[in-house]
Amino acid sequence: MTREEYILLVGKIVDGSATDAEIALYNESFNTFQKDEETWAQIQLDPVVLEQKSWNQIYGNIQSIEKPVIKLWPRIAVAAAAVAAVVFGVYFFNANRHANTPRHPELVSGPQDIAPGKNGATITLANGKVIALSDAKSGVVVGGGKLAYYPSLRGGTTKQSPLHDEIASIPRNDGEGKQQITASTAKGQTYQFTLPDGTKVWLNADSKISFPSQFSGKQRKVLLEGEGYFEVSKNKAKPFIVQTDKQEVTVLGTHFNINAYSDDTGIKTTLVEGSVRVRHLEGSASTRDLLNSTNKGSLPVVRDDGNAVTLKPNQQALVTVNQPITVKEINAADAIDWKNGEFVFRKEPLQQIMKRVERWYNVKVIYKGDMKPVTFSGTVSRFDKASTLLRLLEKTKKIHFDIVGNSIIITNPNRSVN
Repeated sequence: MTREEYILLVGKIVDGSATDAEIALYNESFNTFQKDEETWAQIQLDPVVLEQKSWNQIYGNIQSIEKPVIKLWPRIAVAAAAVAAVVFGVYFFNANRHANTPRHPELVSGPQDIAPGKNGATITLANGKVIALSDAKSGVVVGGGKLAYYPSLRGGTTKQSPLHDEIASIPRNDGEGKQQITASTAKGQTYQFTLPDGTKVWLNADSKISFPSQFSGKQRKVLLEGEGYFEVSKNKAKPFIVQTDKQEVTVLGTHFNINAYSDDTGIKTTLVEGSVRVRHLEGSASTRDLLNSTNKGSLPVVRDDGNAVTLKPNQQALVTVNQPITVKEINAADAIDWKNGEFVFRKEPLQQIMKRVERWYNVKVIYKGDMKPVTFSGTVSRFDKASTLLRLLEKTKKIHFDIVGNSIIITNPNRSVN
């Protein structure tokens, strides 16, 4: 994309004439900020950095276009509006919008609001001991017979301290000196874990993972309930296996996301890089039963129904009960939006969006009256308060919401409510 094309795209975003493909392109361009580790670390420490970088980029693009100044001013105006939206708010787009309806980003706040989720989790050892993890930390390392927090940042820089903050030792409870550990997040929590083999796992809100304090034998197996993003440490001699109640994912070393919430339709496995094998399972054991049984002996045997697929990057497998596995091409970055601190919607139904809102903001969503099916597309920061997302949804004139205590009440503004 040339500089001029970029500015034209920003202008179309602001004046409401952008297509879905152009919206997706814009959202992807913003995501590049997060891929630059040094820039993103600076942004997190000081949001003004993002503002300055955005303005510099816009004016740098404008100055590079050799056209009469009078033709550039309209584009400068919309580009400036775009920067303001990126710095102080978000763009949000209704997938059912009319092409000639202008939409403008804005920062939203209100007297009643709900704070976003934050870091937090618990670890349960085989002896029943429960350890609440600090919300001031981002992750835990498990290995060497102990639990320790990730090295903390020193002096506001990205340089890490070589010292780990030890939490607890892991008592041995079998002949091999290992035990099963269960890590879980509640609604409104997220946390990162480094497993004994070096594999990194990010747990989304209301999720749970069980794994041994050390991997032995011919495979590395963990159990997952909810949603987790995995960056698996490579070991060709020991495949890494993630089991849920409907499927089993086998890898040697790769990056992928599994969404296995029990209240969602099916399990979605999305491959970011490498290769994974997704195998459909059948049996009566739920993930919750499997997790509860891990500290009591060997895992229950779950039969393989013979239905399996191998995914390529940017493919997503959907596993549902009594149905063959289906595979579709997607932008893998959308599936890990939560890990990157975003909500990304691609013509997503309202009810599905609100499930995500319930988990992250730890709220109860109540629908009153008849709701017309409606979908939305857009990108919103997960670090904004709930009202920012909800009022932007409300701008589409398709829904109305009220925040009452810890509940979000949704109504159809065009229909009466009994």
